[in-house]
Formats: sequence, C-alpha cells, structure tokens
Amino acid sequence: MKASRNPHLFPETFFTTTLDAWAAAIQQLPLEAKQCMLEQVVHYKALSDMEHEFLVVYASHEPSGSKIVLGVDRNAEELAAAASQQASSGRTTSSSSLASSSSRYLSALMHIGTSSLPSSSSSSPSSSSSSSSSPGASPHLAYDAVQVSHDGTPAPILAQHGPTVPLSTLVFSSCPCPVAADRTATSASASAFSDSRSSHTDPRPSLLHLSVLLLAIRTHFPSYALLQHQCYFFARATSLALVDLFGGVETQLEEARRAATWRGLHVSLYSAGRVALQNMLLLPLVEFPALIVPAGLFAVYSAVKLYDGNVVESELDRRRISDVKIREHAIPDKYRVAWQSFVFERRESRK
Repeated sequence: MKASRNPHLFPETFFTTTLDAWAAAIQQLPLEAKQCMLEQVVHYKALSDMEHEFLVVYASHEPSGSKIVLGVDRNAEELAAAASQQASSGRTTSSSSLASSSSRYLSALMHIGTSSLPSSSSSSPSSSSSSSSSPGASPHLAYDAVQVSHDGTPAPILAQHGPTVPLSTLVFSSCPCPVAADRTATSASASAFSDSRSSHTDPRPSLLHLSVLLLAIRTHFPSYALLQHQCYFFARATSLALVDLFGGVETQLEEARRAATWRGLHVSLYSAGRVALQNMLLLPLVEFPALIVPAGLFAVYSAVKLYDGNVVESELDRRRISDVKIREHAIPDKYRVAWQSFVFERRESRK
C-alpha cells in the first residue's frame, strides 16, 4: 500500500505548522494515522544561545514501510519570532548580524522571564493546569509547533536548531508482548471507529495517539512560563506520558545532565534562588542586622540543596524530583479523557 502525500505526514518539501493544525489534520485521517507507528523519540538540546529543547519523533507507515520524522517543540510566541530571526541571520548574514539576532532572542527571553516570575503574594494553584496565579505562570501563549521532514531523516529538523546534542532516547517494541492495562483500554476505545488491525495488538503508539496526547498537554498548559511550562517541560511531559501509557523504554545518554538547564544551571535553581531571596528580604533586617549572615547562608543552602523541600544530593536527584513534579500533573489521565472524547466525537460523526 502506497503512502499518501499528505504534507502533515509525507511533504514534498520541509513542512512546519502549529501543533493545533497538525493534530487536526492527523485526526481527520485516523485510519491512516493509526498505521503510522512510533519507533523512537529522541530528546534533543540545542547548544546555541537559546539552549532550546525539543523532540524528534521517528515513525513508520506500516503498509508502505515509509519513514516519517517529526520535530515537536514549544516556545513562547515572542521567542519563536526571535529564534526565527536568529536562524535566518545564521544562514544569510554576517557574524555581527548573527550576534544582533542572538541579542534579540536573549532580550525576549529575559522579558518573558521577568514577567513570568512569581510574586511573593502568589498563592498555590488549586489544580495542575497552567494559570496566571500559579508559580512561574505567565500570560505569554505558548507556540507549540510540529516540523515534518521531507526526506525521512532528522537532518532538515536538526538544521533548524544548529548544533545539538541528544539527551535521551525512547524506543517502542513491536513484539507481541503482554499489553499494559492502559494500552488495553486505549485499544478497546480505538475499535469504536472500526480499527481494521489483526487480532494482534501492536503495543506501540501511533501518530493518532501522539496527536491526542500533544493536544491534551497543550490544552491543559497553554501558556509559556520560563520556570515552569517551557520547552523542557513540554518535551519531558510528552516523553514521560509515552513511557507511562505505552511502555516506552528510555535510555539516558551522556549529555542527559544538560536537560532543563540554562548556562549550566538547572532551571529549578533559578526559581529556588529567587524565592529564597524574596524570603530573605521579608525578614526585618533593618531592625535586626545580625540576621543578614544566617539569612544569606540559608538562602544559598535552600537554593542549592533543596528542591521544593526535597534534599538534593546530586544532579541526578534534581532530575528525578523534576520528573516526580511533572508526573504530579497526571498527564496520562488527561490523555485518557481526551482519547475517550475523540472516540466519542468520531462515533457521533458517523451517525
């Protein structure tokens, strides 16, 4: 069976669009999208000024054997515009122009960082969804995008980011192994719109599943927050959900320590450092100047050795705690609700 030339799967030239547009197109051709099975997902980090993190998704169109390679990432709208200018300058102009575009990107980054930092009066959110009252939230809409390679390789996608390093890989096996409970429920729902597969249930997720998952994350976390719902969060939340829902096997690579860092420091350190400084400034230091030294020492200790009250002994601890915090958002549950809604709408449309 020959694959279609739909640009959202098999474009003639390099294709990029918003996540919303890509997911909507994929969900309009569910039978074909369900035949595009994920094989591997790689989490990358760019080494440029932006230190951007993104996913490269490898899939195979089972009937034809054609390969599909996607790039999936999150930016703020302002950062996406600045990054686009930076990429254009890198291709067409001098090093001085490139430095200028990098400066514009960093300026946009700092503007978003300043406006997204929590104030001392911020209250804890009542839910896991992004809101203006949650720490690190901001009014900046996220720009979630999908790039589709035209030659079945990741080269056109990686070229958009400059030098990069892979942080981790996630692989999915097509062997007829026992199906997890989560996957069984999803597969049962899938049959509601005449899944024509054989009795063997492929344990891998399809691009249809991925489209529903990505939209679920975007729906619940629509804003870009520098210290909370940034490019790392989007990539990592997607990866962890694929592990929990579809049994993906993850391998941390040599550069994994770079995840969620900027200028060598984990993003949680920036957040903790600011909160510790805020707490220090609330102390009556004018009336009791002797508090300055112990308060300063505690501020440094709490920023470096504590992560939301958890003691951090190593960077591995910091990454582990970060994963726990992301999993607290219960994204697999949000996916299940979204999947059931998608199946219901498909069923209703057939009546």
